[in-house]
Amino acid sequence: MSEFHNISGICRCCHNKGAFKSLTDTYFYDGREEIYLNMLQQAFNIDIKPATEVTSAFSICEVCVPRLCDAFLFHQQVVACEQAFYQYCNTQYKGISYNKEIKEESNEITNEVKEESQFNQNQDSSDQKFDDDSFSDRGDTDDQPLSTLRSHYGQDVSWTSLAEGDSTKRVLKAKTKKFSCDICEKQFSYNGSLEVHMKIHTGEKTYLCHICNTKFSLNKELIKHINTDHSENGTFPCTLCSKVFEKARLLKSHLTIHFGDEKFKCSHCDKEFQRKKGLKEHMKTHTGERKFTCTTCNKSFGHNQTLKSHILTHTGERPYVCDVCGRRFPQRTHLKRHIFIIHTGVKPHRCKVCNKQFSSKSYLSIHQRQHTGERPYACEVCKKDFTAYTTLKVHMRVHTGLKPYICSFCDRQFAQMASFKLHERTHTGEKPFSCKVCKKAFSDNGYLKIHMRVHTGEKPFNCDVCKRSFRETGQLKRHMRVHTGIKPYTCKICNKQIGNLSKHMRIHSDERPFNCNICNKQFSINGNLKLHMRIHTGERPFTCDVCNSHFTQSSGLKRHKCSHVGKID
Repeated sequence: MSEFHNISGICRCCHNKGAFKSLTDTYFYDGREEIYLNMLQQAFNIDIKPATEVTSAFSICEVCVPRLCDAFLFHQQVVACEQAFYQYCNTQYKGISYNKEIKEESNEITNEVKEESQFNQNQDSSDQKFDDDSFSDRGDTDDQPLSTLRSHYGQDVSWTSLAEGDSTKRVLKAKTKKFSCDICEKQFSYNGSLEVHMKIHTGEKTYLCHICNTKFSLNKELIKHINTDHSENGTFPCTLCSKVFEKARLLKSHLTIHFGDEKFKCSHCDKEFQRKKGLKEHMKTHTGERKFTCTTCNKSFGHNQTLKSHILTHTGERPYVCDVCGRRFPQRTHLKRHIFIIHTGVKPHRCKVCNKQFSSKSYLSIHQRQHTGERPYACEVCKKDFTAYTTLKVHMRVHTGLKPYICSFCDRQFAQMASFKLHERTHTGEKPFSCKVCKKAFSDNGYLKIHMRVHTGEKPFNCDVCKRSFRETGQLKRHMRVHTGIKPYTCKICNKQIGNLSKHMRIHSDERPFNCNICNKQFSINGNLKLHMRIHTGERPFTCDVCNSHFTQSSGLKRHKCSHVGKID
């Protein structure tokens, strides 16, 4: 749940802050009067109640209103289509209790699908991408009528084609249920569903409530238990830290961070998994099993879902959209990870060396290599080493010349997403990162972090020779030329060796971009403007340690000290 200190003015649907429309007031939509609270109840069966102590926290924002209206209209469309569908069946199949048969079959299959989807929810994040293929992407997902029929018959139906002479006829076909329970003979389409079902007969209780140590046979029983026994005013607080969650399943997932429920360990690399299925899929990385092949480039993969994600690199499709920021992703797991990392801000994994926090173990392990110096990924072309595989992949574009990111304004291409985004903001003028102290806006978060050192006084980059400190690495590099005497640039006009070519060129161009806002005097270098401003402010920061005389410049102090030569023992 999003964290906020003042809940008197928030949207109850997305927790955005502001003064929004009331959920109980009447508004005109699509030519009729509607109440948003009623629309939520009808479309989603959600009953939002006002908080008695915070009466104003009962509104909906401008972003959520069109989403709600679309969902409400879609709900009405589905209801109208269902009525027409059953009416058609009753008319065409007189004498057969078609309505009853459909409802009974739908109820039976839907119950089984619920068990299967529950098994899918129990998979940990490490093997979620494989479950998506097994339990979600069934049949022809591009066929809209099929998705409508599945809402009645369950997920075990698909279209199939039958040849009739020179034509083909599409008919609805149910998948075979090849996994059967030896005790009650109930059948299932997937082995995972059967394994979950068998716990009913064996009485095995593998799901532990970490709050009260009660055990349960099914994951849904554990979530129901947390929902009824460990709720406080409709929320679910963690007993081990200060975090509070709005749903029981979120609290259950969070508790695994404290208790580390990891059971199945890989014998090759000691990696651990919460589920046996996760370990089984992981083992394919060691055995080299790759039975799924891309028909476009013939590249092989160990998992069908990985192949599907790879195919999207040829089509460019990114079907999963973040509702918060609109960013698109090729995989559902990528979207989930994006929401967890960017929009929840939860960082449960802490570095033992510097106490920096991370949202996942993989990010933490990559960070720890900065302390150990480990660089396990090497470029085969130039032998350069990297701490992360993703960094190596981006680096390889230097050798391949691949630039996948294209500016929609000027068609300029970029190898890195960060450079691409920063460039596009030069066209749009967007500066989404603002300083909380002086409100100055920046196009890149890195620029903001550097700017914040102006307020904090932090200067993390030190010269090893004279111990002088700097805010930026660029400042330190330029300063080091004072000690090395290296002047890397040559002026093409006067052939002078220059340390800072852009500053030097202003001598030839007579460019003076820095203006005094008091007397309008212009300067070619910002440092000269700062010195000039001391004339107006009266500042004299350089003090003689002999006679306490003050000077505006260090050069003036040096000349003055010559007057004391011979007078000091």
